[in-house]
Amino acid sequence: MTRYEIEQGLDALYRDLDNVQNMDEETARRVYNVDCKADFIEVIEEEIDTYEAILSGPDTDEDNDMDYDALCLIQGLSRYA
Repeated sequence: MTRYEIEQGLDALYRDLDNVQNMDEETARRVYNVDCKADFIEVIEEEIDTYEAILSGPDTDEDNDMDYDALCLIQGLSRYA
């Protein structure tokens, strides 16, 4: 899954969460085919946590202990070009 797809999925989850929270119990049960509105909200919040964990995972622009100076030197590149 690409970062864009994850962000789109996260946006959809937030929209679903907002919709469910604004529905009464009976409507939520009927629309989402669930036994309890609160249980469904909990499931959505867990999915949101999962998606946010994926987004904040190792693919951020944090330093990953790579020696970029040595890498550029080996490749014959200027580090600050």
